[in-house]
Amino acid sequence: MTDQTTYLAQNELKTIPFVDALLPYTECFLGALEKTIDSIGLLDKLHATLLQEMSFAAEVILQEELDRYKSTGQNGYQEFIETTTLSLATKYPVLDKILKTIANNYLIYIQKIFSSFSKDFYFIVNTFSIKANNIIKDIDTSLGDGHSGESTALITLSDGAKLIYKPRNIEATKSYNLFIDWVNHKLDTNLKTIKCVSRESYGWLEFVHYESVHSPDELQEYYYEAGILLAVTLLLGSKDCHYENIIASGKHPVIIDHETIIQPVLSDQSIRTWDEQHKVPFVSVLESMLIVNRDTGIPLEYAGYGIRGNVEVMDLEKKVINPNTIDSKRDTRFVFRKLVKQNIPFYKDINVFSNSYRHSFIEGFSAAYDMFMASREELTSGKSPILFFDNQIIRYVWRPTFIYFRILKYLRRASFMSSFEAYRSKLYELMSKAYQKGDAKNYRYILEFEMEQLLNGDIPLFDLNSLDCHLWADKSFKIFEYNCIENIRQRIGSFSSHHKNEQIEYITNWLQINTPARVNFKLAEFCYK
Repeated sequence: MTDQTTYLAQNELKTIPFVDALLPYTECFLGALEKTIDSIGLLDKLHATLLQEMSFAAEVILQEELDRYKSTGQNGYQEFIETTTLSLATKYPVLDKILKTIANNYLIYIQKIFSSFSKDFYFIVNTFSIKANNIIKDIDTSLGDGHSGESTALITLSDGAKLIYKPRNIEATKSYNLFIDWVNHKLDTNLKTIKCVSRESYGWLEFVHYESVHSPDELQEYYYEAGILLAVTLLLGSKDCHYENIIASGKHPVIIDHETIIQPVLSDQSIRTWDEQHKVPFVSVLESMLIVNRDTGIPLEYAGYGIRGNVEVMDLEKKVINPNTIDSKRDTRFVFRKLVKQNIPFYKDINVFSNSYRHSFIEGFSAAYDMFMASREELTSGKSPILFFDNQIIRYVWRPTFIYFRILKYLRRASFMSSFEAYRSKLYELMSKAYQKGDAKNYRYILEFEMEQLLNGDIPLFDLNSLDCHLWADKSFKIFEYNCIENIRQRIGSFSSHHKNEQIEYITNWLQINTPARVNFKLAEFCYK
């Protein structure tokens, strides 16, 4: 094993900062997976992914250590690695725990993918119509927010077929499919649904391919369906439909993440929600983030359906340059990040934005909105398609995940990693600011949960039953005025001609936005760097 890890460090992994100091943490990972994975190529790839995550957690401290080492006049990089490896656990016990946790969780995660694939193989073959002699050939992890080392993964099989593995309950996707089937029947349309195999704590989803459209007629159909989906998310109270959660699959727009497709409504308005903070109107087409307006605080780049001309953004980013040498240093560099991924239809080698098909978009939205109003009695009845979502586990967005991410990123400093007490104290200071008001005391149990998850290095995820008006174990406190199902019913009641015209105005404002192809960097991104 030592020979192999040395080979990897000297060749394939040499671009990962401080990889030599991290290899001791991954030996158990490699030893365990050698018994599961036949492909050396896949094992090496997963090993590299693990090391990259560990390097992200450790690079700030290790660079500070290297800078101190050089300041004493020493210049032997290998000597630095040997000394640091021996002292790391003692000098930085918090970092040592984090690195061990990352490695252990990632091992359990990969093993679970393989064991679940084997256990569910019969259902996978029949649901996705794949060949019965398939095995896992490749895995791309970290496609979404991670929790306990698990994240959404792209699984490629030996015949080239692709599946999505979700490490969470996906019953909401099945419910969403049933609701879309109802919409298709009502509007005589063909919105795409996603095949899935659902298990209690995880699931398998059809891989939605990004495909070009072949004619202006297909573009017209695409944007008509996009308008319908906007009305669907308005009715359901959907959140987090940003540009990475939309796939332009030929003539069909597809929402691929349904964890926040329905949401409850807070009881106490003294707690500012993300939407209130960013001036997003309640019961509006702006809530889902499929579209945005300039007069809200939501960055334009988040728009699920994109912004004409908004192709890439230029940011400043701290990166390690000259990695794994004595000349290594963290430096600020300009980086360009693509804002158009797979969320905008592609025709004749160009992305075609909604502005060129505004009439189709508004027509699709209006058709669905009018159908919902005409179906008000059915939607509020005992046989309502809303009831497809009864007793479903969904994810509640308490704070945007990037806030948690920035805090964890900020805490990578040596002054916090050297003491569990210092790390916890600073984390509490940062997290408790939102709970300082006296009328926020009822919510402090949420702070405790956030602290627990963040101390484990996780982005806090709040799972919620669609019928619950409480969050987690505290059933004595009604945190939500309306549960997910009640929220949809309330939204139906607010639909009217006047409300529809307001939504079309929001849509029109979005369609009129035009940005330069390259957006300047945002210094705000550096607040926790």
